[in-house]
Amino acid sequence: MKDQKIICAGLLVLLLASCSSPRYTPSGNALLDLRNPDLRPEQRVEAADDAWALMLSEEQDRDTTRAAFKDLVWSSAAPIDVRAACVAHLLDDPDAAGQMDARAMANLMLPTERSRTVVSVIAARAGQYGWKEMTSALVRSYARPVEGVEDDQRAERVALMQLHPDRPLAEVLFEVFLDPGYEDTPAELRLNQRTRADVWDLLGRVDESGALRRGLIQRAQAGDVPDSTRASVRALQRALENLSVVPRTGDELRWIESLNNGSAENERWWSQASGAVSALSGDRGAGLEMRHIEPIRWASQHRPELLARSREELLDELSRAVEGRTHVKRTAEQRVLDQPRRERLSDWAAQLTWSDLVAIHVIDIASRDPGVVKRLYEQVDIDRQDRTTEYGGVIEPSEGSSFRILLFRPRVRDRNSDTEFVASEDMIRYADRALAFYHQHVQSGAESKHAGPSEADLVYAARSGRSCVVFTAVGKSGLNVDYYQPNGVVIDLGTVGDAEP
Repeated sequence: MKDQKIICAGLLVLLLASCSSPRYTPSGNALLDLRNPDLRPEQRVEAADDAWALMLSEEQDRDTTRAAFKDLVWSSAAPIDVRAACVAHLLDDPDAAGQMDARAMANLMLPTERSRTVVSVIAARAGQYGWKEMTSALVRSYARPVEGVEDDQRAERVALMQLHPDRPLAEVLFEVFLDPGYEDTPAELRLNQRTRADVWDLLGRVDESGALRRGLIQRAQAGDVPDSTRASVRALQRALENLSVVPRTGDELRWIESLNNGSAENERWWSQASGAVSALSGDRGAGLEMRHIEPIRWASQHRPELLARSREELLDELSRAVEGRTHVKRTAEQRVLDQPRRERLSDWAAQLTWSDLVAIHVIDIASRDPGVVKRLYEQVDIDRQDRTTEYGGVIEPSEGSSFRILLFRPRVRDRNSDTEFVASEDMIRYADRALAFYHQHVQSGAESKHAGPSEADLVYAARSGRSCVVFTAVGKSGLNVDYYQPNGVVIDLGTVGDAEP
């Protein structure tokens, strides 16, 4: 037994010794070491430098070396430092044909590359060497938000400004939006509806006021852009000319494009909406967003007195209406979007525009429509039985001056949990003329601590550009109604119904 213990102890010492020393050492063959996943990243980077030097001195085959480097650049399993070292050497190739091939590769990589280190290597060289053909790929990459990195610190922005030093950045982005170089651009880089929306998102971040985009839209000539972009240009120009609206986000752009699909219902809506906007007096037409247009159109037909009131009059009337109602504040968290949670109308009064107040008035009327409330309570029962998702949909005008809600149950693939509602593509496509989006918090008998939008809800409102409402079961008080909009404003409009749902 004693001997067995000694043997085990000896084995343990040998095992610890082997673990504390490097298991693999470089072979001396640079290409083999570069491709060896058992070496440390820094050893493989050193091997990359050696292999490239051997190739330049013609001691190693050029094609073999470049092929090995390109394989590692595209490899998702290779360490980031190794990929970055390989792409840097390829892009710095003094051989014109080799560098051209590397530039084509980098052009394809940029729009989907997730490593900030690799993106920075490519962007730095594009800007330094003046590779303007990478403009579209740089814009595509820049359009993808990066958590923890501010837009003005992005490597893509630096490169774009180096490539186009005498032009405003927004103008360069808009040019790519209009025509990313279809004749010379690989199919993988051509903008589809989603990627055009991503570039428009970026434009909104660069040109927050919308002034530059307004001028660019006015100057754009639809006949001078590719067929695939022409419909977008015409939709933007129509929204600006008829509604005085410049979309802020890519989702709003898609909304405007869909409204221009030529259907009889949408054309009728355009006629009514543009007439209502053109009749606005004073500065009431300033700062309009797409989400304001349907409330203004509806009010022009059913509550024209709302449009005649000043901002102060609308605010006073809304204050009186919500003052006597039962309110339930969300307490699940004290802060949202890095700000203290605020839900009272008085908290946000200074930030609400005239058109915001019109929209809130009309949504408040809609949320208290007897048909809407009846249908809401029916949906509460259905939602409670379904533990796979939250329920939601759109609020829209119905017959006469009434409203209705239309439920869009999430698809199976989007049923992530009983505390999340995912708007389906069917819902988005349907919602051209919707007043607002809504969803429900009704998991248990009373969800008072969740009475209001979550941070994820507010992020969605900002991305979609929509006015939104969340209905929360709060026990015997009924359903609490919280309105929220893209800039983070949340207003508790009080409860509807007085029986436990």
